[in-house]
Amino acid sequence: MAITELDSDKALCKKKKMTIAKVRLSDAGPFDQYVEVERKIDIPKATERLGQDKMAEIFKRSRLRAVEVEEMSVEKIKDPADQKTLAPFVKEIKTGWIQMDKVPADKRKAVEAMAKKDDSVTEWDLVEFDDMYATCAKCEMSWDNKKGCVGNFGPSGSPVPDLAKKYGLNILAKVDDLASKKTVLTAKDAEKLLEEVKVIREKSPAEGKMTVRRIEGTLNRLESMGRCAKDFGVGFYFF
Repeated sequence: MAITELDSDKALCKKKKMTIAKVRLSDAGPFDQYVEVERKIDIPKATERLGQDKMAEIFKRSRLRAVEVEEMSVEKIKDPADQKTLAPFVKEIKTGWIQMDKVPADKRKAVEAMAKKDDSVTEWDLVEFDDMYATCAKCEMSWDNKKGCVGNFGPSGSPVPDLAKKYGLNILAKVDDLASKKTVLTAKDAEKLLEEVKVIREKSPAEGKMTVRRIEGTLNRLESMGRCAKDFGVGFYFF
């Protein structure tokens, strides 16, 4: 379960999540000049012309093991003289990726529009995990114990939905349905969610101590998410 954190400017990750860093296009068309090019060395051809001993020396200078590969990135060869020696055996391969900071500002929207969502990478996607966790720890919208704004509903087979049905609670009784339909609920719904959590807390002791212990973690997380959605005026959803 999660909140729609991008609906609020308070989300510390918003700018990076809203900024496309690079896209992959199967056909770049008029933007072909911006497509990244990888420079690869044709190892079999280089070995045939230069000889195995010469190639072994080149690999050794770059601290590379002589392995049987068809291609190798030029960047792995550290010595400029060796790069020059291998230049005749280098071929350029277009990756399909375009770094958006290489595209003129007035053309970026057109490039982004050509890319499928799954072929777009945001600046947030490129953040190292440690930096990501540090950002979440500082964010006031990080409702899951400062670990982020996404959390687990509960253990598999949680009794919460069944209890909600028993108590006539509309949102929590339909968690599975809401998740399957990818329904996004509102900040107003968050107020109702908090009321439903309160009802379950009040009535669940009658179900026994074991049930109370099983649902405690789920209720805590629901309560924390609900408060966050309500306080920041954002939506929430289950998945």
